Amino acid sequence: MTLEALVARLHFYSDIGDGDRAQMLALGGKVRSFAANAELVSAGEPMDAVLVVREGWAARYKELEDGRRQILNILLPGDIFDLQVLVAAEADHSVLAITAGSLYAIPPGAVRDLLAGSGALSMAFWWTQVQEEAFLREQIVRNGRQSAQERIGHLLLELHRRAQIVNLAGEDTMRLPMTQTQIADTLGLTPIHTNRVLRRLVREGYIEMNRQWIRFLDADALAAMCDFDPSYFHLDAFHMRLGRRD
Repeated sequence: MTLEALVARLHFYSDIGDGDRAQMLALGGKVRSFAANAELVSAGEPMDAVLVVREGWAARYKELEDGRRQILNILLPGDIFDLQVLVAAEADHSVLAITAGSLYAIPPGAVRDLLAGSGALSMAFWWTQVQEEAFLREQIVRNGRQSAQERIGHLLLELHRRAQIVNLAGEDTMRLPMTQTQIADTLGLTPIHTNRVLRRLVREGYIEMNRQWIRFLDADALAAMCDFDPSYFHLDAFHMRLGRRD
């Protein structure tokens, strides 16, 4: 039980040496298992740990008083959430488990000490926050300006790219454990409309669907249709920082 997924993600953004890597893995933290649909964080509750997804999928969300829900973003293995525990006392949003899985709960003081002692790790953590903000910007544009078909196509391509990074997707396949209601809550749509659009994407030859699996039949055409440009992932940040693009 190590933080390998987080270390692998951070390595995209900084030249993490053996010493930094050893310190990261030594953070440890308690492993907390969770069931599908479990509430991992509730808005307004006190926070006592930096949480890192170990396995499984989860979703940040906000809920209105009448029960309407907006999913803000999806969390995959290696993703950090509740970094705000370093500067705030209470959660300002909730986190729901999409699948069964587990997470690491790391004492905030240990994370503060780690970042204070390593410039490389501080830079890497900073880049993860830059990427997360980029995902949120795309979510705003996606939900604010794109059609339903464009929104769903864009989200599918984004999730596929992210799942590939943590070895959860093939070149043209992906397990998508989200329900159509969860997809709808992510994109500001109704479940019925979401179902219609997914069937349209199948009918028009962009994707195939089988239970929770999706195959991209023509990812380039889908990307062109929904204006998907993965440059907002900032995955070339490390090479650009070193002055190369290999």
